[in-house]
Amino acid sequence: MRTQLTRSLILGLLILTAGALQAEAQGNWQPGDFGSIRFRLGLWEPEGDSEYWDDTFAVFTGSPGDFQDLTFGFDYLWRTSAHSGLQFGTTFYGGQSTQAYWDYVDLDGYDISHGTALDTWDLNALYVFRYGDASSAVIPYAGLGAGLLFWSLEETGDFIDFSTPDREIYYADYYAEGATWEALALVGVDVPLGFRWSFFGEGRYRYAEDELGDDFSGFGTLDLSGWEFAAGIAWNF
Repeated sequence: MRTQLTRSLILGLLILTAGALQAEAQGNWQPGDFGSIRFRLGLWEPEGDSEYWDDTFAVFTGSPGDFQDLTFGFDYLWRTSAHSGLQFGTTFYGGQSTQAYWDYVDLDGYDISHGTALDTWDLNALYVFRYGDASSAVIPYAGLGAGLLFWSLEETGDFIDFSTPDREIYYADYYAEGATWEALALVGVDVPLGFRWSFFGEGRYRYAEDELGDDFSGFGTLDLSGWEFAAGIAWNF
C-alpha cells in the first residue's frame, strides 16, 4: 500500500512540476517579489508500519491513530524565480497515548498500563513550484525535498515481568532517541489576503524510519512516516 501511495505521489508531483515549468517560461518575474515567511499549525500521526508498532499493538491496546497530535512549524521560502523557489523549514510534534495489556489485569482487576510519548522535530529543505501570481485568487503549489529528523520515544508506567513465575508487575521508564534522514512531498494552496499576506492550507507526506536503540535496543525499526495536514499564514515580501 505504501509503495502504491509513493508512486502516486511521485506521478502527481511530476505532472505538477511539468505544469510549473511551462508557467515559468510564460511568467514575468518581479524583482521585488522574492520570498515569504510562513507559520503553520497542523495534525500528524505515524503510519505505524514497522516492527515496533506491530509488536506494540499485538500486546497492548491502541493504534497509531492514538498518536495523532498537533504540529507547529515555520518555513522560509526564497524564490529563485516567479514560480519556484527553495523552502527551508522546521516542524515540531509531540504525541502521547496510554496503553494497557490486552490479556492481563492486576489482582484488583485494573488495567496494567503505561504512557507512551513520541516527539519529533526536523530541519528540511524543499524545492517548491508555484502556479499563478499575486493577482490569482488561489495559488496552488507543490514541492519535493529532504531533511534531518530528530526523535525521542519514551514508555513510562507498569509492565509485567514474564520471566517471573507470578508475572510480577513492576514500574519502569524506557527511553530512546535518535536522528535519521527523511524524504518529503508537499502540495498546497495559497489564498492571497492582500499584497503582503496570504492564508494557506497544505498536506505533506514524510517517509522516515530508524533503528531503535538505547532502552529499546532489539525492538526493530520505528516507522516515523505519515501525513501532516496544516494551515497557516504567510508574510510575503
